[in-house]
Amino acid sequence: MLVLLGISLASFSQKLSLNESTNFYEFSKIVKTNDGKIKEKFIKRFKQINLEDIESSEKSIKGTGVTSHLASGIPIAIMYLVKVDFKEKKYKLTLTNFLLEDQRGKHPLEGMRSYKKRWIKKINKKLPEIISNIENLNTKEEEW
Repeated sequence: MLVLLGISLASFSQKLSLNESTNFYEFSKIVKTNDGKIKEKFIKRFKQINLEDIESSEKSIKGTGVTSHLASGIPIAIMYLVKVDFKEKKYKLTLTNFLLEDQRGKHPLEGMRSYKKRWIKKINKKLPEIISNIENLNTKEEEW
């Protein structure tokens, strides 16, 4: 029973993987939806969660997100690209182009050499929270 539970959790886990065609680490998932206003909701949500450089086209929207991690007392900004592609009755959410920024500058995840596995683990721990925040489309704005 525990083995089956472990297998099912592993198959639905949210983890980065290397995209062989682009050579970037990314997370993506496809979600079925019957919501006719899904694109407008995502645009509104991107603005609510302060994504930057939001671009919208007929079939997709994208923006840049940021989260942070404290490593040895030093804050590290983790930047990433959020892209949502739309097709009839479904959308594909992709997070990619992860950059780590500290006082020495910006470093792509793919170029982290010996630290790459460690940072992938740290990002994987943050992924469920990031994805949940992006997909929380039913939030109401508070009125003052």
